[in-house]
Amino acid sequence: MINTAALLARVDLVDLVGREVTLKKQGAEWVGCCPFHDERTPSFHVVPAKGFVHCFGCGAHHDAIGYTMAMYHYDFAEACRKLGGQEMGDAVRKAVRAVPQRANDKPVELWVPIYPVPDSAPRWVAGERGSVWNPKREPRVPGGTPGGWWELAPDRADAYRAADGALMGYVLRVMIEGKKMTPTVTWCIGPRGEARWCLQHFPEPRPLCGLDALAERPDAPVLVVEGEKCRAVSAGALPAYVCVAWPGGTKGVKYVDFSPLAGRDVVLWPDADEGGFGAMLGYVDGSGLLHEGVAQFAHRAGARSLRVVDVSVQSKGWDIADAIEDGWTPRQLAGWAKARVRTVEVRESEGMAV
Repeated sequence: MINTAALLARVDLVDLVGREVTLKKQGAEWVGCCPFHDERTPSFHVVPAKGFVHCFGCGAHHDAIGYTMAMYHYDFAEACRKLGGQEMGDAVRKAVRAVPQRANDKPVELWVPIYPVPDSAPRWVAGERGSVWNPKREPRVPGGTPGGWWELAPDRADAYRAADGALMGYVLRVMIEGKKMTPTVTWCIGPRGEARWCLQHFPEPRPLCGLDALAERPDAPVLVVEGEKCRAVSAGALPAYVCVAWPGGTKGVKYVDFSPLAGRDVVLWPDADEGGFGAMLGYVDGSGLLHEGVAQFAHRAGARSLRVVDVSVQSKGWDIADAIEDGWTPRQLAGWAKARVRTVEVRESEGMAV
């Protein structure tokens, strides 16, 4: 992801705005006439402690990058360059070049996720309707610009946060065209410099859900589960553990950064089905090719120990959330898992988890 926090931390917001706007100090803020609309009474406030400007007249609200884009009509990369972030502008342009175009590809606009999500971006809340841009939506007219808005009312909105707690994006749980889906939404910059929530994966390697909890409790054992719902349930039922999950389901394991598990005692709790076992322990397909799971990636990342809860006695698809919904108490859950846990060893020569 593009780390805008590092760039914004280097910018003197008062100095930046003061190049074009006459400012007067007013307490902890600076005030001047808004450069984005005509006014005689100053209503444009620069708030350096919070890193944004806000106009009470026209509603303009920007951090330093957004202000530079709006003031000078730059796109996102150009604004970063203007602020001295040569590497930031280069990162955006490299991301654009990194997307291969094949002859049969449908036209898709590139939207680049940025991190951290700015305070001005609307937050997703379960049960509340929000708008998200789908860059892959068919153009309304042949040869037109792809993309379109989707209105979503998720029944879950699980936030992914960095180790310092900064918001990186969400995985939603929602009905889309009659199907239950768990799309990833990230705050992205578009080809014309506009910013919005998009149906866009986290950049690879993708983050774990629970990085902030890992950072807060560096000595606690870690429980890895499949799915954000299971993570939330297990965090409440098994507080001795830091509980984490990953985005993308069983097929998303290979795209994830498991390095935060280095030096940790890790317990894997799979879903009770073939996909769940494969995602956690890896599997060998019909051609003899090994598909690595969490066990292999965690081992390679330097996990201190690896164990797995054997859920094979449960019905197909059963998971930790089902146990709680079925009325298991946290004490029952912990006792059952303790009786079913076993050590996982990864054979270096074969990559197999046994």
